[in-house]
Amino acid sequence: MDATFKYRTFLVCLTLVFGLSALSVKLISLQVWNRKLSDTSAVPQFRSHEVIPARRGFIVDRNSTVIAQNRQEATLVADLNHLKSESILHRAVAHFYASQKEGWRDFDEAKQKASLSEARMLVKRNLSEEEVVEKHLTYACEIIGQELRTAPSQIREKFKGEATRIVVEKRISERVARRIEKALQERNIQGFYFERSLRREYPMPTLASHLIGIRGYDKNRKLVGLSGLEKSMDEILSGRDGKRVLKRDEYGLVNLTKSEKVVPPKKGKHVKVTLDMGIQAIVEEELGMAFGALNAKYGSVIVVDPHTGDILGMASRPDFDLNIRKKYQDAVSYAVSAQYESGSVMKIIPMAAALDLRRVNRKTVVDCGWGGINRYGFRIHDHHPYGELTFDGVLVKSSNTGVFQFADMAGRESYYRYLRNFGFGSPTGFPIPGEAKGVIQNETNMRNFASATYGYGVSVTPLQLAMAYSVLANGGKLMKPRLVDSLIADNGAVLDQTPIHQVRQVVSSRVAKGMCLALEQVVLKGTGRRAAVPGYRAGGKTGTAEKWDSKTKRYNESEKILTFAGILPVHDPKFVCIVSIDEPSGLGEDFPIGGGTIAAPIFAQVAERVARYMNLPPTEEIPEEETSIVSSTTE
Repeated sequence: MDATFKYRTFLVCLTLVFGLSALSVKLISLQVWNRKLSDTSAVPQFRSHEVIPARRGFIVDRNSTVIAQNRQEATLVADLNHLKSESILHRAVAHFYASQKEGWRDFDEAKQKASLSEARMLVKRNLSEEEVVEKHLTYACEIIGQELRTAPSQIREKFKGEATRIVVEKRISERVARRIEKALQERNIQGFYFERSLRREYPMPTLASHLIGIRGYDKNRKLVGLSGLEKSMDEILSGRDGKRVLKRDEYGLVNLTKSEKVVPPKKGKHVKVTLDMGIQAIVEEELGMAFGALNAKYGSVIVVDPHTGDILGMASRPDFDLNIRKKYQDAVSYAVSAQYESGSVMKIIPMAAALDLRRVNRKTVVDCGWGGINRYGFRIHDHHPYGELTFDGVLVKSSNTGVFQFADMAGRESYYRYLRNFGFGSPTGFPIPGEAKGVIQNETNMRNFASATYGYGVSVTPLQLAMAYSVLANGGKLMKPRLVDSLIADNGAVLDQTPIHQVRQVVSSRVAKGMCLALEQVVLKGTGRRAAVPGYRAGGKTGTAEKWDSKTKRYNESEKILTFAGILPVHDPKFVCIVSIDEPSGLGEDFPIGGGTIAAPIFAQVAERVARYMNLPPTEEIPEEETSIVSSTTE
């Protein structure tokens, strides 16, 4: 029995020894061997990550005038979970009482610490938890109110209710935010933190608003460009956000002024555009006045350098304010996105084609009939009986029958080839979203061919018209429109330059020059007389087009789009200007609505002001009006 008992006792003791040993090893592992792992897992509980927004690149014009810039701002937020814990608030309340002592500001560091320690003991002994919480909040509101220049009572009002996260103030400048941070930190005030962001600002918010565009939140609540250059150049402008790892104390409170690790943000690149804001202001003002007076539905004015394709000014209506954005639905650029049948401004295409193919010259005469001609089994109408007209005369009178005959001499297939070579039927590659490419209808149908020669059956954009007329103004070359000139580094260095790009040679320089001289006659003697610019030789073409009604399947005589496409000066072109007015109204039944009566005068105003702005030397005075071929004209 004794031996059995001793043996069993031995086994029990041995089991206890092994069990205690295993427990000891586990404890040692936790306390020593795995200490590093344990510490690492606890670290996130004492850290907070704050995004440091990257500074978005500026947008500037060709003269470095700022169009879009940034303003860093902060939102002050209160966390009520921390504002209700007495154990972490008594230090701020103690600071309040200690700072009331006479001479506090003159105390040295040691004496201030002693005073704070004494005050903390008094606070713990004499104030209840509720009193500490209330006193801390009152003290915080006083300090914040001083920096924001706001009554503490107004700030205190925001803490009513059950919310645990309270926005105290929005859009605080970075300078004021840093002052508040410092003031709160010095006083040990807890429970407040800042959410920082960069706010986009537009110093001239109604100039080029369609081109510049706006920013907003996408479906993932990410701040992105929504329209214009802000969208198409978003990746370049944005840069890369940085981050800051903030330390927390044992209570989980963020230290507002100390950080453990900072990954600096990468600044976005600046974008320099081809716009000249002086010219942009002119086109916006002239279009705006006309648009209001005419009570039009849409409208646009474009000014382009024909030799480089640089867009110097581009305005559309309706417009909107980039800083307010109450009419964001008007953010679509009419100049780029609208496509419509433009009427007689398209007559330059068949005329230039016939000249370039050497089928005709400017002395060629055609019989335009007496109000119309019959061709290919259908009739082509003119508004007036013109009889015989020269090449220039057809443009001056804007004769439908005459232009078709020149197109017919060029040939249907050749006409459509030139139409596409002038840039119609395909997008220009303009660097903002939403560009329309235009429409060229059935090219094999002779009726479509006839109507296309005078601007029907072909839908175009104002931008395409601007680039097509630039072909005539620059010696026959189709240029790609340039809006982005270059990308600029923060130090001003050019990082990337958008090249001037010639798409193709469309017609010879001989033909381009001849067309310019013919268009000058339109302004001197024809439908474009109201486009004359005193002191300068101007050329151009009018266009009046009825709009297609999809319901009635007919053209509506009461709804028209009016256009003038002009070049100045014609002997040495410096700019092309396109004016488009869509559905003007309120002018009275007797007012002759046409491109020559409405769009041409707008061109004259714009062109005269732009010429003066560019310091273009005046050419010879415009001669007295000569006797016209016939007294009346059509567009």
